[in-house]
Amino acid sequence: MKFKLFQIQLTDAEVVRINATGHDSVPKQAARMKMMFGNNNAPVAADAFSEGFYTHVSNIVAEDLDGVFEVGNIGPEANIERLSPMSSVSVGDLIEDEDGNRSLVAPFGFEAVPA
Repeated sequence: MKFKLFQIQLTDAEVVRINATGHDSVPKQAARMKMMFGNNNAPVAADAFSEGFYTHVSNIVAEDLDGVFEVGNIGPEANIERLSPMSSVSVGDLIEDEDGNRSLVAPFGFEAVPA
């Protein structure tokens, strides 16, 4: 099965702003931090997706969500179609299956993200 991987990416200007004025000064970074350290983050991810904070960074071939996590962290590279710069799969990333169902990589497992 082919899954889409979405990640929140920051521009150089946004990184400068965060370093100067804090995480909350850039809304997509604030959302990312909330998902890293909060609970029940699927609604936060849904809002962040609607706001356009996520970038479709790759397509990953795997059997299931756990497989996407594994391939996105240790490979094989042949199972990853990179569309833009991508970091390893981690908390706060969104995975979309072929049916359009989205799941958030949570601190423990995955959370279904409402459409």
